[in-house]
Amino acid sequence: MNSVQRTNIRKHLEEKLTELVKRVQSRDTAVESCADDNEYASRISEQKINLALHVRESELIAALEETIGRVEHWDFGICEDCGEEIAIARIKANPTTRFCVSCQSRMEEDQLGRVG
Repeated sequence: MNSVQRTNIRKHLEEKLTELVKRVQSRDTAVESCADDNEYASRISEQKINLALHVRESELIAALEETIGRVEHWDFGICEDCGEEIAIARIKANPTTRFCVSCQSRMEEDQLGRVG
């Protein structure tokens, strides 16, 4: 991976991180006074969804921050399992990935084998 590709990936990650942080900060998770029980139940359901999204987005923020820190390291873009270079198309599609397609597929198949 060359320095231009690293710079572009870093810029993309930073833009995505900024967008995500704004979204998390603007999400309303409070349940205010409600006219009746039905409205209250609807608000509670909405709050649960918002909280789940908040948790998911917070985890993604942490992953993005960690990945931004790794972009300039020599091992960014190298599969943590097999040590081969991760395809640039995969990194563009999922910049937080740590595994090549082959290793990721194998790990997912192993997990499915243990579940089923």
